[in-house]
Amino acid sequence: MKVKSLLEFLNKTKNLHTLGCAECDSKLVNFLDLISVEEEFTQRIDLGLIFVAEVVPERSLVIDGLSRLLSLSLLLHAICECYKKTTERNESAIEAIRRKYLLNNTRTKLRLPKNMQDIYDKIIYGERLSGKEKEHPMFVLLHNFWTQIKEDNLKASHLFGMLQKIVVTIVDVDNKNYRDLYYSLNNSKRKLNQVLLIEDYLINMKLKLIWDEIKEIFKNREPDIVMFFKDFFWNKFNFKEFNESRLYEYFVNYFETMLQYSKPEIIISKLKHSAELYFQLINVEIQDDELKKSIVKLKFHNCEDTYAYLLSVYEDYTDGSLSKATFLEILSVILEYLEKRDKTENNVGFNELIQYLNAFIAYK
Repeated sequence: MKVKSLLEFLNKTKNLHTLGCAECDSKLVNFLDLISVEEEFTQRIDLGLIFVAEVVPERSLVIDGLSRLLSLSLLLHAICECYKKTTERNESAIEAIRRKYLLNNTRTKLRLPKNMQDIYDKIIYGERLSGKEKEHPMFVLLHNFWTQIKEDNLKASHLFGMLQKIVVTIVDVDNKNYRDLYYSLNNSKRKLNQVLLIEDYLINMKLKLIWDEIKEIFKNREPDIVMFFKDFFWNKFNFKEFNESRLYEYFVNYFETMLQYSKPEIIISKLKHSAELYFQLINVEIQDDELKKSIVKLKFHNCEDTYAYLLSVYEDYTDGSLSKATFLEILSVILEYLEKRDKTENNVGFNELIQYLNAFIAYK
């Protein structure tokens, strides 16, 4: 571990890549607020640990510390924008800042996941952003920097002097399992994108193509993908309570367990099949008219807590281990339960009804 000036670290690093599963915080660090608090009584501002792995010479991978590096880069860019075309001295300083801290030849030093990279590059190169892109935390913070610098009439030399007081402790990472390290460092502190973590795991397993097909089933809508996994794993793990912030853990545990018995391509193909059935179920895109009418009746009630069980039953029906008649009877019992639940306070949870339904299936 080495304590370094954050500016020095950014200057000496040629390419700073980030994990594909990493996202910047919804609210990035405002260095100007830090400076105003710390200015009078300290010689340095310590921003803690940054975990970095040197993948190849002149290419580093940031495991943890993306938001701080991003915030610093945006402040440096804001300083450049606020003082450009003022004096020759400022123009020279702006050129030096961009060369040392923001750019590596013709590319930006920070290499981010694509959705973030497009916005970041537009900011650094002064290109027009869409209304949606202006809602991103990067542009929101940049706008705040512009406003504070102008309203408080902050001098560039003073700002840069304060930035030189910012230090971090660089932790060199040897462990190759970067994703799990990122997860363990961050999951208890802030909300992580669990779908991106799963995606990164599957990309490393060489399963990106079929994973993209699974996402396409749900039109790439992350809330729907999370809902599918919640109900899929509810059956597999017999959850009493589902914790969305641990979805990545559930997925890895399931996948690693299944790898003991099957090839990864087969596991992901079965997962895709379940995703297709789940989409048919919740959107009532079922070919059989009788089943469709029965499921439509459920949709008139608050039936979301039945989806996990319905998925397992629908899977049994489609693979031939459950008859249509038995499936219809199950749907009828669930409908009766939902109707009574809507009319009166019902102390019988749906999980208790499942025990009865399973016994009914076994008897059949």
